[in-house]
Amino acid sequence: MAHLDEAARRLSKTGTSLYAVLELKKGASPEDIKKAYSHSPSPPYPPFGYCLGRRLALQYHPDKNPGNPQAAEIFKEINTAHAILSDPKKRKIYDKHGSLGIYLYDHYGEEGVTYYFTLNSCWFKTLVLLCTLLTCCCCCCCCCYCCGTLQPPPEEANRRKYQQNVRTQPGRARAKNNSSDDEDSDD
Repeated sequence: MAHLDEAARRLSKTGTSLYAVLELKKGASPEDIKKAYSHSPSPPYPPFGYCLGRRLALQYHPDKNPGNPQAAEIFKEINTAHAILSDPKKRKIYDKHGSLGIYLYDHYGEEGVTYYFTLNSCWFKTLVLLCTLLTCCCCCCCCCYCCGTLQPPPEEANRRKYQQNVRTQPGRARAKNNSSDDEDSDD
């Protein structure tokens, strides 16, 4: 039986399956879940497959077990299991991803669950690694000048060009001195 509980939990890391808490089979219909936790009076003879969820809830209710913290915890687990399994979205997420999916759904919503499991999938990590390797190699080839396409001119050629520009253009100080000498000679 413990092996079946482990298989039913799939991605859950701790605790028992919510289906096991309500004593349901994993493929239980919404009607079965409703019957398992129905607050209506139970018939004198329960039908085949009648779940003990309501009886468990009544058995562990804090009002019937004052001073028993373990009974209160079991009662909370039963209520939580019913709340999750009776909601179609939460049940779908629980069936697919386990209690981790429910935790993510409560904190980030339905899209957050989808994004989390997509980003943590093996194929996505492989795709990111492959793209990183390909683009870094291309970037290294072009930017680190392995192929020489974007390689800047050598340092010496740049210095020569700058020195030639400096030599051919007259300096400002010399130009001012020449203009002031011209003005003095005109007087």
